[in-house]
Amino acid sequence: MAEPIPMSAFLLLQPWRNITLTALLAAWTVVLAGEVKAETVLEKIQRTGVITAGTRDDAVPFGFKQNGQLVGYAVDLLGLIRERAERDLQKPIRLELVPVTPSNRISLVQARKIDIECGATSRTWNRAKFVDFSVPFFLAGTQLLVKAGNPAQGPAALAGQKVGVIKGTTNEGAILNLRPTVDVVYVPDRAAGVAAVASGKIAAFASDGVLLEGNLKVNHTAENFRIIPPVPIQSEAYACMVPPNQSGWRNLVDVTLLSFMEGLVSQQPAPTQLYNRWFGPTGFVPYPEQINIQFFKGILNTQERPPR
Repeated sequence: MAEPIPMSAFLLLQPWRNITLTALLAAWTVVLAGEVKAETVLEKIQRTGVITAGTRDDAVPFGFKQNGQLVGYAVDLLGLIRERAERDLQKPIRLELVPVTPSNRISLVQARKIDIECGATSRTWNRAKFVDFSVPFFLAGTQLLVKAGNPAQGPAALAGQKVGVIKGTTNEGAILNLRPTVDVVYVPDRAAGVAAVASGKIAAFASDGVLLEGNLKVNHTAENFRIIPPVPIQSEAYACMVPPNQSGWRNLVDVTLLSFMEGLVSQQPAPTQLYNRWFGPTGFVPYPEQINIQFFKGILNTQERPPR
């Protein structure tokens, strides 16, 4: 028969049990506190001095690579957001740009791998289930790229023909809703879509008209293609995406964008120069000025004047 364990052994173990319980309770308190008060995006920016921003590297002229650097209209707007954050937080803030794609941009924002995404992202109700959106900063629309010799004037002339589109974009929805229907072919990116039209694999490629213009500009191939119809099949507004439930951060972004719009509408030099660099008559991709001027006026008319 085994010797009974003396009571003194239990007494010796008792202090260690208390220490273990105390440590566990302390750790659990930290976990609960983290759940109650997680760090906000603004607090993270204040702590690190960095805004981690996603943008595109293939969406000319909003975000693309030029001489190895990410540049574009959306990149310039991110620069304005950085300046505003620097002023509001009263410390130097650095902008760290991260290339994103249509397939990963929402998950990166939702998981807070990036603090904001500004590129060529349209606001949709489905996307708004996972992220929050800023006020819009550009009005675009779905159009079709066809060969220069193609007589088609609109989607009706392409009934039953192969039309390429990038999966997961708003252009996909616009093309799937066409009547009469077309034969939808998925392509991995805009460059592949343009190449497929050039080779005759597809009759047309659907994308935002301004992005098609940008692609033709950087590849010097505008004379080989046409963009139809003149009025987009579906209009949509680009906006920045931010993580959900970050009202302070979204407010800073909105104030920045609204201040830019106000300056552009009132023809202030700096906002006008920024916009015209990309979309003016001699800009990177000339775009009908009144489309966005009127769009911005409509947005400003529904908002309180942004604080200085």
